[in-house]
Amino acid sequence: MKKQRKNRITLLALTIMTMTIMTMAIMMAPAAIVHADDVDDKYDDMVYIASGTYHMGFDKGHDDELPLHKVKLESFYLDRHEVTNRQFAMFVQATGYVTRAEKDGYCWSYLDGAANFEQVPGAYWRHPEGSGSSIEKRLDHPVVCVNWYDASAYAVWAGKRLPTEAEWEYAARAGEDDHFVALNDSHTSHGKDMAHQSNIRMALAGSRDHLLTQDQSPSSKSHGAGSKGHGSHRSNAGETIVTANIWQGGWPEVNRRIDGYFYTAPVKSYQSNDWGIYDMIGNVWEWTADWYSEDYYNHSPANNPSGPDSGEKRVARGGSWFCNPDYCGAYNTHYRGASPPDRGFNNVGFRCAADAPDEIGAVDKENK
Repeated sequence: MKKQRKNRITLLALTIMTMTIMTMAIMMAPAAIVHADDVDDKYDDMVYIASGTYHMGFDKGHDDELPLHKVKLESFYLDRHEVTNRQFAMFVQATGYVTRAEKDGYCWSYLDGAANFEQVPGAYWRHPEGSGSSIEKRLDHPVVCVNWYDASAYAVWAGKRLPTEAEWEYAARAGEDDHFVALNDSHTSHGKDMAHQSNIRMALAGSRDHLLTQDQSPSSKSHGAGSKGHGSHRSNAGETIVTANIWQGGWPEVNRRIDGYFYTAPVKSYQSNDWGIYDMIGNVWEWTADWYSEDYYNHSPANNPSGPDSGEKRVARGGSWFCNPDYCGAYNTHYRGASPPDRGFNNVGFRCAADAPDEIGAVDKENK
């Protein structure tokens, strides 16, 4: 009996030792060998979008949204929703990736009561509003405080890529001739809130404008008095109103949080478009693959445009929880946001795309 007990103890010790060695080997293995494809099918929770044509741009928007031009795209896949904190945490756990905000020690974040985005110490994707904040209860919210390079690194790990600007707009409009714009105060009786706050906003204008030199958020061209489109975007002919997570009240004094969220909302909180894609407007800006050029639409190729060859900023689309007609007005499917690729903000995230053959067999979504 003693010999059998000794053998069992020896076997248990060997098992524990083996498991310990295997765990250490996994931890010490090069991070680059771990890919999302090893865990799950990359096409899960993506929407197949068949090849088609549409007219890109908007004739009532900013100058960089002109001219309207016909674009033909090959079929592709697009994430059904923005990449979440939960998904990004899996990427970090698998690869040991460190974002730029972590390295720099700050993220460009907007905090309640501030006049603009600021370098918030300790803010990064796990703590988007600084060390006192947490994503513990926001795992299904879109990840933020990730710059363009961080987003691209995730996409490569997932076996995907960032969508082109043309792909993003095509998917956002879901085959409609019209664009979409978020329901906002100018469409409701609550528009009076903005009028009540006008004197306060004028007092803030001076402190706001001096920050514009360092304001590099995607909607910065609409910030500050005198900017084209500043405080004027309600809705136009050719725009269909939908609900989305934007600033609900007079910016920056009143956010009524009708949906219960000051910052991001869980993905899929709002109705999807007709192609089953969620949150293409509001919640967070979404990085695209393209470099930004103000006049790109003047010479954009007709087939599968992918942006200029170089630039200083990358295109971001869709607007965010920060957008309001009083300050940003970018919560639609045509506004072309742009930011330096090395900057992360607590209102900017991303979703991924992937190439797809045209023979998949999905219903062709040729523009109506």
